[in-house]
Amino acid sequence: MTTTVSIEAHHPPDKEVSVSITENGQTVEAFALRDGESAQRHVYDGREISVKEVAKPVGQIHDPA
Repeated sequence: MTTTVSIEAHHPPDKEVSVSITENGQTVEAFALRDGESAQRHVYDGREISVKEVAKPVGQIHDPA
């Protein structure tokens, strides 16, 4: 069985969404989404997705004001 997971990022400029995909305990993909970005991935036997809102690394914060 396969499940589709959709992730839509909505957060302030000093945050990002960290996504990590593991398969049988091994990381197979890791990426970050900025505000307004989205991603879609599939999970199935042995595959997991972890999604966390985290502070952006210093130097990557951009305040449009």
